[in-house]
Amino acid sequence: MAGTGGWLRRVVPVVLGMVLAAGSAGSAVAVPVPPPGVLVVGGTDAPAGAYPYQVSLQVQRDFGWYHVCGGSVIDARWVLTAAHCLTGTPAGRIRAWVGANNLFVPGGTTYPAQETITHENYNPRAAGSPNDIGLLKLATPIAFTPLVQPIALPDLPELSGGSATLTGWGRLHGNGPTPETLQHATVTVLPVATCRLRWPGHNLHPLNHLCTFDREAGLSACEGDSGGPLARDGRVIGIVSWGATTCNGQTPSVYTNTGAYRTWITTRTGI
Repeated sequence: MAGTGGWLRRVVPVVLGMVLAAGSAGSAVAVPVPPPGVLVVGGTDAPAGAYPYQVSLQVQRDFGWYHVCGGSVIDARWVLTAAHCLTGTPAGRIRAWVGANNLFVPGGTTYPAQETITHENYNPRAAGSPNDIGLLKLATPIAFTPLVQPIALPDLPELSGGSATLTGWGRLHGNGPTPETLQHATVTVLPVATCRLRWPGHNLHPLNHLCTFDREAGLSACEGDSGGPLARDGRVIGIVSWGATTCNGQTPSVYTNTGAYRTWITTRTGI
């Protein structure tokens, strides 16, 4: 799984694009186009309905709708994502697609955005892309079903190790193809102190950032996974932010530590 937004030549954000056209009843229908995008590198196809909180953020361009980032349903009117996924795009050209796994098969439901909110201190030019968190307010509330459900927010920053689940439609490897089907992988959370040794000079914050690292398994977020969830025990503990453009699992993937921004989220959403 890979992504843009925070990915530099060697390190880049995890954003991608694949053209989609609006289908009937708000579904998403893929239009054949050159394959841009990002996947979970080393992941496998996710079972249908396994991640009902997963969102495909799509942007309207000249020839249709493109998947650019992931996101998480946290309420009927709110989607949590990365700031870099929203910067520079008006709300009227963004929509959330939920309720299905395959971007190229009719299905799922789309909800237009009403408003975008990015963290006031997000700085993509600063080392570590600090405060890479954003919110998408939907114009109409999501109709929850067994295939579409919100995920809970953590109350505190995630500071422990252990494993977590990464999901997304990011590239399968650096500059590689993007998947049609949502990918998932179990990844290892790396202490930020250790992660800083792998990313010297990137000013990783001990509370605000989170990392995963699975060198031997070659698991990584990649371009197109940006903004998507890192989940554990029914909570979205991280938001895919940035990593190496190679997406080969040889360097840690970096996330925004959701729990560090709990007050920020509540102040803006009431959640």
